[in-house]
Amino acid sequence: MIDTAIRAAREGGQIALDYFKHVPKVIYKPDSTPVTKADIEAEKIIRKIISSKFPSHGFIGEELGNTNPNAKYQWTADPIDGTKSFVRGIKDWGTLLALLEDGKPIIGIYNSPATNEFFHCQKGKGAFLNGKRVHVSKIKDLKKSFIVHSSINHFISANKVDNIVKIAKIAQGKRGASDCNGINMVLKGQADVNISGRGSIWDYAAPAILVEEAGGKFTNFKGNYSLTTDTGIFSNGLIHKQVLNILNK
Repeated sequence: MIDTAIRAAREGGQIALDYFKHVPKVIYKPDSTPVTKADIEAEKIIRKIISSKFPSHGFIGEELGNTNPNAKYQWTADPIDGTKSFVRGIKDWGTLLALLEDGKPIIGIYNSPATNEFFHCQKGKGAFLNGKRVHVSKIKDLKKSFIVHSSINHFISANKVDNIVKIAKIAQGKRGASDCNGINMVLKGQADVNISGRGSIWDYAAPAILVEEAGGKFTNFKGNYSLTTDTGIFSNGLIHKQVLNILNK
């Protein structure tokens, strides 16, 4: 299954990269988020590769919907996480793919074709970037941390603007990070926590297991492990509780 996942993520990412060089026409979903032909074609090839090998598996995709919802194994795919960056010619986008067994991820892939970075992991076997093991940072104090966070609009929706501002004031370094770019920084130890105020299962499944296999931790804003409750904290594990305490004051 890991070989199939790697192949699917690479081929899907390559299709997206080919379009990235000549960004196609953008259309907008009902929620005003952009989608392009690249999103659709990349997800199609990912599904084709996986379904040809594992026809009984289910699929949860951002662009093409769900199949086999009762299957033990479910794949989640976001062919272009960061479409807003993609259509602007910014390299901070990636292809996310995960395999869930009974609702929990056992394989995670994050392919960043524009920067030639390919992260993958299997449960219990560590996380890797271009074949080399990666680890989260070892910063224990929020005052010495570097944090990244999603759009401020997300925190308005979650009624957490004052909380995220307080965290930002305490942290030594901070920046907004689009979509999977924040995960990239946490996996490489460049940032100590990525705080996401809004996301879906296809946004969170692969990053959650990747961060855990790199030695970190993932929960929602309430401190629970959930891929479906819209919010996410991906950290080195050492400052996780400090972030949670401030978010929930």
